[in-house]
Amino acid sequence: MVEIREESTERHDGSGASSSGAGHSGDSGSRNLPAAKSYSQFVSENMSSSILCFTRLLTLYFAFSFVFPIFSVVSYESAYYKTLAAAAATYLLRLKDRVTNFTFSREFLMSLVIEASVLSLFCRRKTYRIPDTDSFHYFIYSTLFMMSAPVTMALLPLVLYAALQAASFLVKMFAETGHGGNAWVLKLDHFTRMQTQNCLGIIACAEIFLVPIVISMLFMGKGSLLMPFIYYRFLTLRYASRRNPSTRQAFFQMRCSLEQVASSPSCPALIRNMIHKSIALLSSWAPPVMG
Repeated sequence: MVEIREESTERHDGSGASSSGAGHSGDSGSRNLPAAKSYSQFVSENMSSSILCFTRLLTLYFAFSFVFPIFSVVSYESAYYKTLAAAAATYLLRLKDRVTNFTFSREFLMSLVIEASVLSLFCRRKTYRIPDTDSFHYFIYSTLFMMSAPVTMALLPLVLYAALQAASFLVKMFAETGHGGNAWVLKLDHFTRMQTQNCLGIIACAEIFLVPIVISMLFMGKGSLLMPFIYYRFLTLRYASRRNPSTRQAFFQMRCSLEQVASSPSCPALIRNMIHKSIALLSSWAPPVMG
């Protein structure tokens, strides 16, 4: 250690030339590396993504305030509806960024409904084609639960999506601003990559388990008459989603589990028949999946 330090500081004989040569090679190597951006420069170059990250962080903050009202500056119910409002704003902004010629005209809304119904192959106006229908699905989801009594499980898909997408954006921001090598940034990146599929599975199961809750809310007077029908439509859109097949996978895994229970010799005949009839009924309700 001491000898290396002294050799690098001495300027006589050949040591100075070697050290200067090493310095030039280090300088040339550093020139090849991209210069780190400042935070303001990164935000200005990624303005729309930065705004989306901000609304997702708002979603997480209000969800935390809803779960732990003792730390909240707003009321319990206000935090719930603000969470849904922040999520709805996120998906509306994301939808606006991904749709060309975004307007609120009747023609645009009709093409939006057609695309959301997974019938875009029959849409003649390619100008209004929506490449990411998941944003529209969760915009419907957020606005639907804004018109009903608070349901804690309804926040789970929105919170997990907001956490995953905000974490991915923050990792990208720290990487481009020269802080990507920090230990906690690397851990956040690794955790996000490893847990994404698990979170998608949890989201899909939560959306499925919300069906009996939505139906019970109708009989308890906490939801509108149209709420179960709109939620069924949302669930069919998630099932037919071409970008995210996690809902289809969750239904398939549940079907395999029920068929395994029904095939057991210890399963009563009545339960076995009920399982098979339920599977047949739900399969008949499943929408077609377009590639």
